[in-house]
Amino acid sequence: MNWKGLPLWAGWLVCFWPIQLWADNCVAPAPAATTRTVPVQVSGQRFVDTQGRVTVLRGINVSGDAKVPPFYGVTAARQLDPLPEWGLNTLRLLFTWEAFEPSPCDYEESYLQYFEQVTRWAAQRGLYVIVDFHQDAFSRFSTGGCGEGFPAWAVHSSITLREPLNDERCESWGTRMLIDVSHHRSWYHFHRDSEGARTRFLAMVERVAHRMAQHPNVIGYDVINEPWGTNRELLSLYEDAAAVIRRQDPQAVLFIPPHAFLSSGLVGNGIPRPNLHNFAYAPHYYDPIMITFKWWLGNTSAPPLNLMLRQAQTWDVPMLLGEFGAPAGTRGGAAYIRQIYDWLDEAQVSSAHWNYTPNWNAATKDGWNHEDLSITDDTGALRDSFEVRPYAVATAGVPLALQVTAQRMEYRWQHAPERGATEVFIPPLWWQQGVSIHLAPERAGACRRQGNRLLCRVRQAQAVVLSVEQQR
Repeated sequence: MNWKGLPLWAGWLVCFWPIQLWADNCVAPAPAATTRTVPVQVSGQRFVDTQGRVTVLRGINVSGDAKVPPFYGVTAARQLDPLPEWGLNTLRLLFTWEAFEPSPCDYEESYLQYFEQVTRWAAQRGLYVIVDFHQDAFSRFSTGGCGEGFPAWAVHSSITLREPLNDERCESWGTRMLIDVSHHRSWYHFHRDSEGARTRFLAMVERVAHRMAQHPNVIGYDVINEPWGTNRELLSLYEDAAAVIRRQDPQAVLFIPPHAFLSSGLVGNGIPRPNLHNFAYAPHYYDPIMITFKWWLGNTSAPPLNLMLRQAQTWDVPMLLGEFGAPAGTRGGAAYIRQIYDWLDEAQVSSAHWNYTPNWNAATKDGWNHEDLSITDDTGALRDSFEVRPYAVATAGVPLALQVTAQRMEYRWQHAPERGATEVFIPPLWWQQGVSIHLAPERAGACRRQGNRLLCRVRQAQAVVLSVEQQR
């Protein structure tokens, strides 16, 4: 460009216009003018729908390869088609800060549009969405190039940036995360907002909530995946993130995680109850020996899961087991997963299985750090690390007990007729092979099939038992 002959004001405009655009992008969106009705809310220690029915979230994390470029884990609407057939009703949908804000205040609109498109595809299939602000080991540019989530510019300037690896050299990323000094320094500076990364994180969260509040199937936000920090630092972060989310989406459920180390189930959560309402406790659980050696020793997962549930009960909120799973080929992996689902059924706890990677392939597997926990392979077939099983999706009344075996389920609840029908998911294979259905007491009501769900209406308030048995 020939700059000669330009008036002085034009030169100033050319120089400062990009700066003004950058500053405009940093401005927070206006608070929500109206409050939407979110289809799932917290009532005491349970989730409930708009009819007041007790709701169980049976979710799936999507997806492993959303952690790395191009960050698009779902590339076609049809990839979500099988999920309702597998009994899933919720996506914990990974949102990657690096993909959305590659430089400060420079938002990648196309990434947010992609995320919204997947959310719309989920809505068309009757699936709820939890927006999951995801990170592991801070950033792809720290922790030996084995992390993900935070953009490079959010890594403190005192830390040497690493070239992202995220391949088989990072298979032991969990151990690296424990001992890597740069990882701990990253979180130290983040919590102190040393160079503004914490401020920018909260601004990003608010901008995303502003957009996602426009989607009726979005039920809430997991404020940050598996964070590190002291109890005081994490509590402050949760409450600050909640404040910016609530400015944009006041009625959304907040999913509050513990420190990342608690995913081992070895210790309890010492964080005081956040000063929040309408929130759930959202821990993760991976048996340390199983996940490290791909071998389940047969030990029950009930003690660590009960420890997590007691924390939710202490806070008087519901629990969502936000991640659990087993690598493909784990010795005893199918039985390991089954006993976790047995515990979820018994405790009536919601969950999100890790993970569904629809573009899984044998070379990169889940797409990040050579992890291989996707519930499907490259043909889309289910692996034995996931089990399609019946459960009570929505209960008109109070759940009492659920027992599931390979061919039979029995569900007891105290019915509240004013809340409508109780809905139970029955696996497609059971329908195909035929089922016998019995509701007790006799003539208490009736059940009818709707898709893969059984809708049971009972005429009066009473305890009822639904038995469904698969016919061979």
